[in-house]
Amino acid sequence: MTSNLEQIPFFFIIGRPRSGTTLLRSIFDAHPNVVLPFESPVILNLYKKYKKHRHWDDAAVDELYADLEKQPYFERWRVDKEDLRQRIMSYQGEISFQVLVRLIYLGYQSVFDKGEVKWFGDKNPVYSFYADRLYRMFPDAKFIHITRDYRDNLVSLKQVTFEAPIPALIAYRWVRANKLMDKIIRKAPKQVYRLRYEDLAASPEVKTKEICNFLGIEFFPEQLEYRKKLEGAKERAAEYQIRNHQSLMKPVNTGRIAIWKGALTPEEVKVMDMVAGRNADEHGYEREYKGAYPMLRLRSMPVLIYARLMNTAMRAGSLLPYGAASWVFLKLQVFYKIYQKATSRKQKA
Repeated sequence: MTSNLEQIPFFFIIGRPRSGTTLLRSIFDAHPNVVLPFESPVILNLYKKYKKHRHWDDAAVDELYADLEKQPYFERWRVDKEDLRQRIMSYQGEISFQVLVRLIYLGYQSVFDKGEVKWFGDKNPVYSFYADRLYRMFPDAKFIHITRDYRDNLVSLKQVTFEAPIPALIAYRWVRANKLMDKIIRKAPKQVYRLRYEDLAASPEVKTKEICNFLGIEFFPEQLEYRKKLEGAKERAAEYQIRNHQSLMKPVNTGRIAIWKGALTPEEVKVMDMVAGRNADEHGYEREYKGAYPMLRLRSMPVLIYARLMNTAMRAGSLLPYGAASWVFLKLQVFYKIYQKATSRKQKA
């Protein structure tokens, strides 16, 4: 087992969905000294139950593994139950929650060759709602915060089904995620590296080297050639990544920058610029519309109320036992469906 396990630091990739987080994860999963599994909200979902758990026996390990199997996408990690049991039962020292997480992450079976573990990493778009909690759990962790033009973000989200592509909603969540990271930066400025997707796409080697320097590890050119290893991999997890993130299998390029200019209506752009406001300027994204637009804001108010309610419900629900939050989430979906039907009727008219 890796020596001084509790001394190996953590870093988190924080970013909204479809903002380049999967690209970053692939680049650093390909690093021989980094353990960075596929996204699964293991830390957030297990914290409440296991944050004070200190006594481990066979029954406790069985229960832990059963909880892990309930986590979305955890099966892609290919963690062997008996290997996990051995790591936990043979560990010399107190198993805090932070150590437990590391013991679990050591079981991730990457398609990339690994050497000495110098960093544990984690990436999950849902973390953009909970970065402050991750900071409290891992106060020495580092954060890589990646942003993408909120208007391009909307265009990309229209291609998937896991988040409602409503302009005001997406812009609100974009701003909310940025402000959460602002709080961490004020507390620990040296622990956060901010990155724009547009800059990564334009200069992938330069930006990857900067992140490696931020983490204090060597840069390997193979990191940017992760596609070669994925293409030859037969594991289901790698196949899933190739199938659902087809752009990953192409060289990093600027082809998806400013696509909003030909894909969004002026009304959609105006709503997003209005909601993003000065936060857009602060993160280097020039707004096309800078007015107050009181009537437009009034029409957007139902979505903004929904966004605030959903954000509150998600954060409150994550403190409940695993699975309880889904009930609250489903109830709030009723509000969205009513709004969606009303909007649809208006458009047809």
